[in-house]
Amino acid sequence: MGTGKAAQAGSIVSTHPDFEDALTPDTLAALMRSTWTWDDRALRRDLSALLVEVAAARGDVADASIGTALRARALATAARFVANVLGPRLAADVGGTIHSQLFSAAVDPAIFDRAASSTRSEVRARARQYLRAHAQTVNNPDESSWLTMATANGVRGLGEAMREYGYALATSPLLGNVALAWQTLRALGADGSEYAARIAQGEISATLAAAERSGSWDPALVRTKANPVLEGWTLTGAKHFVPDAAGADLVLTIARSIAGPSLFAVDAKAPGVTMTELAGIDATRPLFSIEFDDTPAELLGEEGRGGALMRQSIDLLMTALAGEQVGIIERAVDVLSRHAHDGSLEQELVQATLDHAAAISLWRQALDNEAAVGSAAAAHIGCSTASLRVASLAAEVAGGSEEATAIQRRALSSNLLLGGPAVFYERLLDRLGI
Repeated sequence: MGTGKAAQAGSIVSTHPDFEDALTPDTLAALMRSTWTWDDRALRRDLSALLVEVAAARGDVADASIGTALRARALATAARFVANVLGPRLAADVGGTIHSQLFSAAVDPAIFDRAASSTRSEVRARARQYLRAHAQTVNNPDESSWLTMATANGVRGLGEAMREYGYALATSPLLGNVALAWQTLRALGADGSEYAARIAQGEISATLAAAERSGSWDPALVRTKANPVLEGWTLTGAKHFVPDAAGADLVLTIARSIAGPSLFAVDAKAPGVTMTELAGIDATRPLFSIEFDDTPAELLGEEGRGGALMRQSIDLLMTALAGEQVGIIERAVDVLSRHAHDGSLEQELVQATLDHAAAISLWRQALDNEAAVGSAAAAHIGCSTASLRVASLAAEVAGGSEEATAIQRRALSSNLLLGGPAVFYERLLDRLGI
Protein backbone atom coordinates (compact mmCIF):
# COMPACT_ATOMS: atom_id res chain seq x y z
CA MET A 1 0.00 0.00 0.00
CA GLY A 2 1.06 3.59 -0.55
CA THR A 3 4.28 4.76 1.04
CA GLY A 4 4.61 8.26 -0.41
CA LYS A 5 3.73 11.39 1.56
CA ALA A 6 0.91 13.74 0.80
CA ALA A 7 1.56 17.45 1.19
CA GLN A 8 2.47 18.46 4.73
CA ALA A 9 -0.52 19.53 6.79
CA GLY A 10 1.13 22.35 8.70
CA SER A 11 0.64 21.85 12.41
CA ILE A 12 -1.83 18.97 12.14
CA VAL A 13 0.48 16.51 13.84
CA SER A 14 3.04 18.85 15.36
CA THR A 15 2.00 17.82 18.87
CA HIS A 16 1.89 14.12 17.95
CA PRO A 17 4.96 13.56 15.76
CA ASP A 18 4.90 9.77 16.03
CA PHE A 19 1.20 9.29 15.35
CA GLU A 20 1.14 9.27 11.55
CA ASP A 21 4.25 7.10 11.34
CA ALA A 22 2.54 4.54 13.57
CA LEU A 23 -0.42 4.14 11.20
CA THR A 24 0.86 0.99 9.53
CA PRO A 25 -0.85 -2.38 9.11
CA ASP A 26 1.62 -4.06 11.46
CA THR A 27 1.36 -1.51 14.25
CA LEU A 28 -2.42 -1.21 14.14
CA ALA A 29 -2.85 -4.98 13.98
CA ALA A 30 -0.50 -5.37 16.94
CA LEU A 31 -2.55 -2.79 18.85
CA MET A 32 -5.72 -4.81 18.26
CA ARG A 33 -4.02 -8.05 19.24
CA SER A 34 -2.95 -6.48 22.54
CA THR A 35 -6.56 -5.82 23.50
CA TRP A 36 -9.81 -7.77 23.57
CA THR A 37 -10.85 -6.30 20.19
CA TRP A 38 -8.92 -8.57 17.82
CA ASP A 39 -11.93 -10.71 16.96
CA ASP A 40 -14.41 -7.82 16.85
CA ARG A 41 -15.64 -7.87 13.24
CA ALA A 42 -16.83 -4.26 13.34
CA LEU A 43 -13.41 -3.02 14.47
CA ARG A 44 -11.65 -5.21 11.91
CA ARG A 45 -13.80 -3.57 9.26
CA ASP A 46 -12.91 -0.16 10.68
CA LEU A 47 -9.22 -1.12 10.56
CA SER A 48 -9.50 -2.05 6.89
CA ALA A 49 -11.32 1.20 6.05
CA LEU A 50 -8.71 3.22 7.95
CA LEU A 51 -5.83 1.55 6.09
CA VAL A 52 -7.52 2.52 2.81
CA GLU A 53 -7.83 6.17 3.90
CA VAL A 54 -4.19 6.24 4.98
CA ALA A 55 -3.06 4.67 1.69
CA ALA A 56 -5.05 7.23 -0.32
CA ALA A 57 -3.48 10.12 1.61
CA ARG A 58 0.03 8.73 1.16
CA GLY A 59 -0.34 8.31 -2.58
CA ASP A 60 0.42 10.79 -5.33
CA VAL A 61 -2.11 13.63 -4.94
CA ALA A 62 -1.10 16.43 -7.29
CA ASP A 63 -3.11 19.21 -5.62
CA ALA A 64 -1.42 20.06 -2.30
CA SER A 65 -4.53 21.35 -0.53
CA ILE A 66 -6.54 18.27 -1.52
CA GLY A 67 -3.71 15.98 -0.43
CA THR A 68 -3.60 17.79 2.91
CA ALA A 69 -7.35 17.37 3.32
CA LEU A 70 -7.10 13.61 2.65
CA ARG A 71 -4.30 13.37 5.17
CA ALA A 72 -6.24 15.29 7.81
CA ARG A 73 -9.31 13.13 7.23
CA ALA A 74 -7.26 9.96 7.66
CA LEU A 75 -5.69 11.22 10.88
CA ALA A 76 -9.09 12.13 12.33
CA THR A 77 -10.40 8.68 11.48
CA ALA A 78 -7.29 7.09 12.97
CA ALA A 79 -7.58 8.95 16.28
CA ARG A 80 -11.11 7.67 16.82
CA PHE A 81 -10.20 4.16 15.71
CA VAL A 82 -7.36 4.00 18.24
CA ALA A 83 -9.66 5.31 20.98
CA ASN A 84 -12.23 2.62 20.18
CA VAL A 85 -9.59 -0.11 20.24
CA LEU A 86 -7.96 1.04 23.47
CA GLY A 87 -11.30 1.32 25.24
CA PRO A 88 -10.75 1.38 29.03
CA ARG A 89 -7.00 1.55 28.54
CA LEU A 90 -7.51 5.05 27.19
CA ALA A 91 -9.05 6.06 30.51
CA ALA A 92 -5.95 4.85 32.32
CA ASP A 93 -2.75 4.17 30.39
CA VAL A 94 -1.26 0.86 31.48
CA GLY A 95 1.85 1.37 29.37
CA GLY A 96 3.36 -0.55 26.51
CA THR A 97 5.38 0.62 23.50
CA ILE A 98 2.53 0.32 21.02
CA HIS A 99 0.14 2.25 23.21
CA SER A 100 2.61 5.07 23.85
CA GLN A 101 2.91 5.76 20.13
CA LEU A 102 -0.85 6.21 19.80
CA PHE A 103 -2.18 7.12 23.23
CA SER A 104 -1.84 10.91 23.23
CA ALA A 105 -3.45 11.31 19.79
CA ALA A 106 -6.42 9.19 20.81
CA VAL A 107 -6.92 11.35 23.92
CA ASP A 108 -7.14 14.51 21.82
CA PRO A 109 -9.00 13.68 18.56
CA ALA A 110 -10.42 17.21 18.32
CA ILE A 111 -7.12 18.55 16.99
CA PHE A 112 -7.49 16.33 13.96
CA ASP A 113 -11.18 17.15 13.58
CA ARG A 114 -10.36 20.86 13.51
CA ALA A 115 -7.64 20.29 10.94
CA ALA A 116 -9.98 18.20 8.77
CA SER A 117 -12.65 20.91 8.92
CA SER A 118 -10.12 23.63 8.08
CA THR A 119 -8.69 21.74 5.11
CA ARG A 120 -12.18 21.05 3.74
CA SER A 121 -12.71 24.81 3.71
CA GLU A 122 -9.59 25.19 1.57
CA VAL A 123 -10.80 22.47 -0.79
CA ARG A 124 -14.17 24.24 -1.10
CA ALA A 125 -12.41 27.17 -2.73
CA ARG A 126 -10.68 24.88 -5.22
CA ALA A 127 -13.23 22.15 -5.88
CA ARG A 128 -14.77 23.62 -9.04
CA GLN A 129 -11.37 24.42 -10.50
CA TYR A 130 -10.09 20.91 -9.73
CA LEU A 131 -13.09 19.19 -11.27
CA ARG A 132 -13.13 21.45 -14.32
CA ALA A 133 -9.39 20.97 -14.93
CA HIS A 134 -9.73 17.23 -14.59
CA ALA A 135 -12.67 17.07 -16.97
CA GLN A 136 -10.52 18.73 -19.62
CA THR A 137 -7.99 15.84 -19.46
CA VAL A 138 -10.50 13.07 -20.23
CA ASN A 139 -9.72 11.66 -23.70
CA ASN A 140 -12.75 9.43 -24.31
CA PRO A 141 -11.19 7.21 -27.01
CA ASP A 142 -13.62 5.36 -29.25
CA GLU A 143 -14.94 2.06 -27.91
CA SER A 144 -13.52 0.23 -30.92
CA SER A 145 -10.01 0.94 -29.59
CA TRP A 146 -10.54 -0.47 -26.10
CA LEU A 147 -9.61 -4.09 -26.85
CA THR A 148 -6.28 -3.09 -28.39
CA MET A 149 -5.64 -0.51 -25.67
CA ALA A 150 -6.28 -3.13 -23.01
CA THR A 151 -4.36 -6.08 -24.45
CA ALA A 152 -1.40 -4.25 -25.97
CA ASN A 153 -0.42 -2.14 -22.97
CA GLY A 154 -0.75 -4.47 -20.00
CA VAL A 155 -2.42 -3.55 -16.74
CA ARG A 156 -2.14 0.20 -17.38
CA GLY A 157 -3.73 -0.05 -20.81
CA LEU A 158 -6.55 -2.15 -19.41
CA GLY A 159 -6.95 0.32 -16.58
CA GLU A 160 -7.40 3.25 -18.94
CA ALA A 161 -9.81 1.25 -21.10
CA MET A 162 -11.84 0.32 -18.01
CA ARG A 163 -11.92 3.97 -16.98
CA GLU A 164 -13.49 4.88 -20.31
CA TYR A 165 -15.79 1.87 -20.06
CA GLY A 166 -17.05 3.10 -16.71
CA TYR A 167 -17.45 6.70 -17.85
CA ALA A 168 -19.46 5.60 -20.90
CA LEU A 169 -21.58 3.12 -18.89
CA ALA A 170 -20.72 0.87 -21.82
CA THR A 171 -22.35 -2.48 -22.55
CA SER A 172 -19.30 -3.92 -24.33
CA PRO A 173 -17.87 -7.21 -22.97
CA LEU A 174 -14.66 -5.54 -21.75
CA LEU A 175 -15.16 -6.73 -18.18
CA GLY A 176 -15.81 -10.41 -18.86
CA ASN A 177 -13.70 -10.78 -21.99
CA VAL A 178 -10.56 -8.90 -20.97
CA ALA A 179 -10.58 -7.94 -17.27
CA LEU A 180 -11.64 -11.48 -16.35
CA ALA A 181 -10.93 -14.05 -19.08
CA TRP A 182 -7.89 -12.56 -20.81
CA GLN A 183 -6.18 -11.61 -17.54
CA THR A 184 -6.82 -15.06 -16.07
CA LEU A 185 -5.32 -16.74 -19.13
CA ARG A 186 -2.30 -14.45 -18.92
CA ALA A 187 -1.90 -15.30 -15.23
CA LEU A 188 -2.03 -19.00 -16.15
CA GLY A 189 1.01 -18.59 -18.38
CA ALA A 190 1.92 -20.73 -21.37
CA ASP A 191 -1.07 -23.03 -20.94
CA GLY A 192 -3.40 -20.11 -21.55
CA SER A 193 -1.41 -18.27 -24.18
CA GLU A 194 -3.25 -19.58 -27.25
CA TYR A 195 -6.69 -18.55 -26.03
CA ALA A 196 -5.29 -15.25 -24.70
CA ALA A 197 -3.84 -14.43 -28.13
CA ARG A 198 -7.15 -15.20 -29.85
CA ILE A 199 -8.99 -12.87 -27.46
CA ALA A 200 -6.45 -10.11 -28.03
CA GLN A 201 -6.84 -10.48 -31.80
CA GLY A 202 -10.62 -10.31 -31.55
CA GLU A 203 -11.08 -13.85 -32.90
CA ILE A 204 -13.09 -15.01 -29.90
CA SER A 205 -14.83 -13.51 -26.88
CA ALA A 206 -14.73 -15.17 -23.47
CA THR A 207 -15.78 -14.82 -19.86
CA LEU A 208 -14.86 -16.40 -16.53
CA ALA A 209 -17.36 -18.35 -14.43
CA ALA A 210 -16.00 -18.58 -10.90
CA ALA A 211 -18.63 -17.57 -8.31
CA GLU A 212 -21.53 -19.80 -7.38
CA ARG A 213 -24.85 -19.12 -5.64
CA SER A 214 -23.34 -17.24 -2.66
CA GLY A 215 -21.46 -14.88 -4.99
CA SER A 216 -18.23 -15.68 -3.15
CA TRP A 217 -14.89 -16.16 -4.88
CA ASP A 218 -13.68 -18.43 -2.11
CA PRO A 219 -12.18 -21.59 -3.71
CA ALA A 220 -13.46 -23.62 -0.75
CA LEU A 221 -17.03 -22.90 -1.86
CA VAL A 222 -16.61 -24.23 -5.43
CA ARG A 223 -19.14 -27.05 -5.88
CA THR A 224 -19.20 -27.46 -9.67
CA LYS A 225 -17.68 -30.88 -10.32
CA ALA A 226 -15.10 -31.88 -12.90
CA ASN A 227 -15.10 -35.54 -13.84
CA PRO A 228 -12.38 -37.24 -15.91
CA VAL A 229 -13.61 -39.22 -18.93
CA LEU A 230 -11.87 -40.98 -21.79
CA GLU A 231 -12.04 -37.93 -24.03
CA GLY A 232 -10.93 -35.46 -21.34
CA TRP A 233 -13.29 -33.94 -18.77
CA THR A 234 -16.94 -33.14 -18.19
CA LEU A 235 -18.43 -30.51 -15.85
CA THR A 236 -21.63 -30.66 -13.83
CA GLY A 237 -22.92 -27.83 -11.68
CA ALA A 238 -23.93 -24.18 -11.84
CA LYS A 239 -22.17 -20.83 -11.86
CA HIS A 240 -23.77 -17.48 -11.10
CA PHE A 241 -23.05 -13.75 -11.49
CA VAL A 242 -21.18 -14.34 -14.75
CA PRO A 243 -20.75 -11.13 -16.80
CA ASP A 244 -20.83 -10.96 -20.59
CA ALA A 245 -21.86 -14.60 -20.99
CA ALA A 246 -24.46 -14.08 -23.71
CA GLY A 247 -21.98 -13.24 -26.46
CA ALA A 248 -19.09 -15.38 -25.26
CA ASP A 249 -17.61 -18.11 -27.44
CA LEU A 250 -15.61 -19.54 -24.54
CA VAL A 251 -16.50 -19.93 -20.87
CA LEU A 252 -13.49 -20.32 -18.58
CA THR A 253 -14.82 -22.22 -15.59
CA ILE A 254 -13.49 -23.04 -12.14
CA ALA A 255 -14.62 -26.55 -11.19
CA ARG A 256 -13.54 -29.02 -8.52
CA SER A 257 -11.64 -32.14 -9.48
CA ILE A 258 -10.14 -34.68 -7.07
CA ALA A 259 -7.03 -32.49 -6.90
CA GLY A 260 -9.06 -29.39 -6.02
CA PRO A 261 -10.37 -26.34 -7.91
CA SER A 262 -9.08 -26.31 -11.49
CA LEU A 263 -9.56 -24.16 -14.57
CA PHE A 264 -11.41 -25.51 -17.59
CA ALA A 265 -12.27 -24.13 -21.02
CA VAL A 266 -15.82 -24.79 -22.21
CA ASP A 267 -17.24 -24.05 -25.64
CA ALA A 268 -20.28 -21.86 -24.95
CA LYS A 269 -22.28 -23.93 -27.47
CA ALA A 270 -21.21 -27.30 -26.07
CA PRO A 271 -23.83 -29.92 -25.11
CA GLY A 272 -25.18 -29.44 -21.60
CA VAL A 273 -24.58 -25.67 -21.37
CA THR A 274 -27.61 -23.60 -20.35
CA MET A 275 -27.33 -19.83 -19.89
CA THR A 276 -29.98 -17.77 -18.10
CA GLU A 277 -29.92 -14.00 -17.68
CA LEU A 278 -30.49 -13.03 -14.06
CA ALA A 279 -32.86 -10.30 -12.97
CA GLY A 280 -30.45 -7.53 -11.97
CA ILE A 281 -30.21 -3.88 -10.99
CA ASP A 282 -27.90 -2.75 -13.80
CA ALA A 283 -29.32 -3.02 -17.29
CA THR A 284 -25.98 -1.93 -18.77
CA ARG A 285 -24.23 -5.00 -17.37
CA PRO A 286 -26.43 -8.11 -17.24
CA LEU A 287 -25.23 -11.10 -15.22
CA PHE A 288 -25.92 -14.73 -16.03
CA SER A 289 -26.25 -18.15 -14.49
CA ILE A 290 -24.61 -20.99 -16.42
CA GLU A 291 -25.54 -24.61 -15.80
CA PHE A 292 -23.36 -27.51 -16.91
CA ASP A 293 -24.74 -31.02 -17.35
CA ASP A 294 -21.98 -33.50 -18.27
CA THR A 295 -20.56 -30.74 -20.46
CA PRO A 296 -17.30 -31.48 -22.32
CA ALA A 297 -14.41 -29.38 -21.04
CA GLU A 298 -10.68 -28.88 -21.56
CA LEU A 299 -8.36 -28.70 -18.56
CA LEU A 300 -6.13 -25.63 -18.70
CA GLY A 301 -2.93 -25.65 -16.70
CA GLU A 302 -2.20 -27.87 -13.73
CA GLU A 303 -5.06 -29.72 -12.08
CA GLY A 304 -5.76 -28.32 -8.61
CA ARG A 305 -4.24 -24.90 -9.34
CA GLY A 306 -7.61 -23.18 -9.70
CA GLY A 307 -7.71 -21.84 -6.13
CA ALA A 308 -4.45 -19.93 -6.49
CA LEU A 309 -5.53 -18.76 -9.93
CA MET A 310 -8.82 -17.43 -8.51
CA ARG A 311 -6.83 -15.36 -6.03
CA GLN A 312 -4.64 -13.94 -8.80
CA SER A 313 -7.64 -13.27 -11.00
CA ILE A 314 -9.56 -11.42 -8.32
CA ASP A 315 -6.57 -9.15 -7.59
CA LEU A 316 -6.25 -8.35 -11.28
CA LEU A 317 -9.99 -7.78 -11.56
CA MET A 318 -10.08 -5.49 -8.51
CA THR A 319 -7.52 -3.22 -10.14
CA ALA A 320 -9.50 -3.19 -13.39
CA LEU A 321 -12.74 -2.47 -11.52
CA ALA A 322 -11.05 0.43 -9.74
CA GLY A 323 -10.40 1.97 -13.15
CA GLU A 324 -14.05 1.52 -14.07
CA GLN A 325 -15.10 3.13 -10.80
CA VAL A 326 -12.88 6.16 -11.43
CA GLY A 327 -14.73 6.57 -14.73
CA ILE A 328 -18.08 6.25 -12.96
CA ILE A 329 -17.05 8.99 -10.51
CA GLU A 330 -16.12 11.24 -13.42
CA ARG A 331 -19.46 10.66 -15.14
CA ALA A 332 -21.27 11.41 -11.87
CA VAL A 333 -19.20 14.57 -11.42
CA ASP A 334 -20.40 15.71 -14.85
CA VAL A 335 -23.97 15.44 -13.60
CA LEU A 336 -23.16 17.30 -10.37
CA SER A 337 -21.37 20.07 -12.27
CA ARG A 338 -24.33 20.62 -14.59
CA HIS A 339 -26.58 21.16 -11.58
CA ALA A 340 -24.20 23.39 -9.59
CA HIS A 341 -24.94 27.09 -10.10
CA ASP A 342 -24.15 30.28 -8.18
CA GLY A 343 -22.52 28.68 -5.19
CA SER A 344 -24.95 25.77 -4.91
CA LEU A 345 -23.82 22.23 -4.07
CA GLU A 346 -20.55 23.44 -2.55
CA GLN A 347 -20.44 20.65 0.04
CA GLU A 348 -21.33 18.05 -2.58
CA LEU A 349 -18.56 19.27 -4.88
CA VAL A 350 -16.05 19.16 -2.01
CA GLN A 351 -17.05 15.56 -1.25
CA ALA A 352 -16.82 14.62 -4.93
CA THR A 353 -13.40 16.25 -5.19
CA LEU A 354 -12.00 14.37 -2.19
CA ASP A 355 -13.55 11.10 -3.34
CA HIS A 356 -12.15 11.48 -6.85
CA ALA A 357 -8.67 12.39 -5.61
CA ALA A 358 -8.63 9.44 -3.19
CA ALA A 359 -9.85 7.03 -5.88
CA ILE A 360 -7.23 8.21 -8.37
CA SER A 361 -4.50 7.88 -5.73
CA LEU A 362 -5.49 4.32 -4.78
CA TRP A 363 -6.01 3.22 -8.38
CA ARG A 364 -2.60 4.49 -9.49
CA GLN A 365 -0.93 2.69 -6.61
CA ALA A 366 -2.56 -0.55 -7.71
CA LEU A 367 -1.42 0.03 -11.31
CA ASP A 368 2.20 0.50 -10.29
CA ASN A 369 4.58 -2.15 -11.59
CA GLU A 370 5.89 -2.53 -8.05
CA ALA A 371 2.51 -2.29 -6.33
CA ALA A 372 2.66 -3.11 -2.64
CA VAL A 373 0.82 -6.10 -1.21
CA GLY A 374 -2.83 -5.23 -0.70
CA SER A 375 -2.88 -2.34 -3.19
CA ALA A 376 -5.51 -3.94 -5.42
CA ALA A 377 -7.80 -4.72 -2.49
CA ALA A 378 -7.35 -1.21 -1.08
CA ALA A 379 -8.14 0.32 -4.47
CA HIS A 380 -11.26 -1.82 -4.79
CA ILE A 381 -12.55 -0.71 -1.37
CA GLY A 382 -11.71 2.97 -1.83
CA CYS A 383 -12.92 3.25 -5.41
CA SER A 384 -16.08 1.23 -4.72
CA THR A 385 -16.97 3.41 -1.75
CA ALA A 386 -16.16 6.67 -3.53
CA SER A 387 -17.99 5.81 -6.75
CA LEU A 388 -21.16 4.77 -4.93
CA ARG A 389 -21.11 7.89 -2.78
CA VAL A 390 -20.59 10.32 -5.67
CA ALA A 391 -23.08 8.47 -7.88
CA SER A 392 -25.67 8.64 -5.09
CA LEU A 393 -25.05 12.38 -4.73
CA ALA A 394 -25.58 12.82 -8.46
CA ALA A 395 -28.81 10.81 -8.38
CA GLU A 396 -30.09 12.89 -5.47
CA VAL A 397 -29.22 16.21 -7.08
CA ALA A 398 -30.49 15.26 -10.54
CA GLY A 399 -33.89 14.30 -9.22
CA GLY A 400 -33.88 10.74 -10.48
CA SER A 401 -32.89 11.48 -14.08
CA GLU A 402 -32.38 8.46 -16.31
CA GLU A 403 -28.66 9.20 -16.65
CA ALA A 404 -28.09 9.67 -12.92
CA THR A 405 -30.05 6.51 -12.10
CA ALA A 406 -27.97 4.52 -14.58
CA ILE A 407 -24.76 5.89 -13.03
CA GLN A 408 -25.90 4.97 -9.53
CA ARG A 409 -26.87 1.44 -10.55
CA ARG A 410 -23.57 0.91 -12.35
CA ALA A 411 -21.73 2.08 -9.23
CA LEU A 412 -23.73 -0.30 -7.06
CA SER A 413 -23.17 -3.17 -9.49
CA SER A 414 -19.40 -2.59 -9.46
CA ASN A 415 -19.42 -2.32 -5.68
CA LEU A 416 -21.18 -5.66 -5.20
CA LEU A 417 -19.78 -7.76 -8.05
CA LEU A 418 -17.04 -9.34 -5.92
CA GLY A 419 -19.07 -9.62 -2.73
CA GLY A 420 -19.21 -5.97 -1.68
CA PRO A 421 -18.47 -4.67 1.82
CA ALA A 422 -19.54 -7.99 3.32
CA VAL A 423 -16.23 -9.45 2.15
CA PHE A 424 -13.93 -6.81 0.69
CA TYR A 425 -12.77 -5.39 4.04
CA GLU A 426 -11.66 -8.83 5.21
CA ARG A 427 -10.12 -9.49 1.80
CA LEU A 428 -7.73 -6.56 2.31
CA LEU A 429 -6.74 -7.81 5.78
CA ASP A 430 -6.20 -11.27 4.31
CA ARG A 431 -3.89 -9.85 1.63
CA LEU A 432 -1.94 -8.04 4.36
CA GLY A 433 -1.69 -11.19 6.46
CA ILE A 434 -3.78 -9.70 9.28
